[in-house]
Amino acid sequence: MASSGLNILIDTGFWIALYNPEREPVRSALADQYAELIQDQNIIVPYPSLYEFVNSRLSRGEAKHAFKTFIGRPNVIKVSDSKYNEIALESFFSKAIGGRADVSLVDEILILMLEDTSLRIDYIASFDQGLINQAAALRVHLVK
Repeated sequence: MASSGLNILIDTGFWIALYNPEREPVRSALADQYAELIQDQNIIVPYPSLYEFVNSRLSRGEAKHAFKTFIGRPNVIKVSDSKYNEIALESFFSKAIGGRADVSLVDEILILMLEDTSLRIDYIASFDQGLINQAAALRVHLVK
């Protein structure tokens, strides 16, 4: 992990807002502002959010090029989910079967990453209120 700057965890919703502006214009404007604020920090990108975004929401040709450029920058750190996936899967099913929460498997992995002190997450870029609440409980700030 890069040693200088803030560590900012990126949620799928941020990518959707940034690269699909016609889908959510208000969030898109915020994502543009956030992207400018965080561009020189350490961007933590969980592979599950890459899968979720690239497979389902990245459709425009010019957006694909811009996204590839963004995630190829040296301050973008792509993080594998292998350390978290079994615990996240168990937590997901425990909550889903018990009817206690509406959380996706990707969210469960991001929550574990927020809790992982070795990642030293300072901020989260997200529009998901559940993740924002989890981050706040862990003293991780929202990019704004």
